[in-house]
Amino acid sequence: MHTPFETNLARQRTARAVARAAGSFEHLLTGRVPTSVMIVADGDWMVVSLSEAFSTVERRLAANGQEGLTRVRDFHQHLFDGSLDSLRRHVERQTGVTLRGAVAHVDSVTGSVMKTFTTSAAVELFELGRAVRPLGVPIDTHLHADATSSSDAA
Repeated sequence: MHTPFETNLARQRTARAVARAAGSFEHLLTGRVPTSVMIVADGDWMVVSLSEAFSTVERRLAANGQEGLTRVRDFHQHLFDGSLDSLRRHVERQTGVTLRGAVAHVDSVTGSVMKTFTTSAAVELFELGRAVRPLGVPIDTHLHADATSSSDAA
């Protein structure tokens, strides 16, 4: 019989593995590591959020008014839609965890993209106002990137 501590350690290992798999997939897809990978899990559900900063080119394009911002949003939505099945297969192959619900949000105020996945059938994203500095520690140093030093690849 497992103690609650052993079960908690197993959940932490699984969460780290999912974060690494999702972050490494994002790096392969865009050529940039996510600014952050956040996992929230309890019992049978898990939510994975990837956040990445706009590249220099995307920032310039988004600054050109609504047309430029629309192009950046459309690009990220197309990238998200086109890669979602591959990401799900990659995470499941690496960790055994099946991601079901997914949503992408392009935030023109912060110049970032947030991709959220859940093991539940649906996911909703609510914006709660001004950005709050993230708390916690990086899961893996090779996946952690300081927003000021991220690659400017488009």
